[in-house]
Amino acid sequence: MVHTIGNENNTYNPFIIAKNKDIEIRYIDFGIENYGQLIRIEDSNIILLSQLIKGMKKSFFIVAHELGHYVLKHKNQVSDARVRDEFEANFFAAELCFEFYREQHNKKATQPRQLLEYGMPMEMAMSI
Repeated sequence: MVHTIGNENNTYNPFIIAKNKDIEIRYIDFGIENYGQLIRIEDSNIILLSQLIKGMKKSFFIVAHELGHYVLKHKNQVSDARVRDEFEANFFAAELCFEFYREQHNKKATQPRQLLEYGMPMEMAMSI
C-alpha cells in the first residue's frame, strides 16, 4: 500500500502526499497530550498537528501516522478496534518514513538513528 501511494504521488514525503490528497494540515494548541489527529468534516479531511511540533522532525512521522488512518479508512472510535487501528497507522507511518529516507538518501536506512531523522519513535526505529 505504501509503495502504491508513493508511486501515485511521486514521493514518500507525507506532507506532499497530504497536499496531493487535498488533506489540509493545521497547527493548533493540543497541549501536551496529543501531537496529531485526523478529522473528517463532510467531504473534507484535516490533519491537526500540535503547534509544539511545528518545524520539528517528529512532524513527519505524525503526519505519516495520520495519513495511515486516512488511507486505511479508520473511523474515530473508542473500542478494542482503536488499539488495532493505532498499531496499523504506526506500521504505515514507519514504512512511509522508511521509504522517505530511501528517497532522500538513495539508500536504505540501516541504523535506527537514520529513521529518527523523520521523527520515528526510538522503539520503532530499533526494530529495523
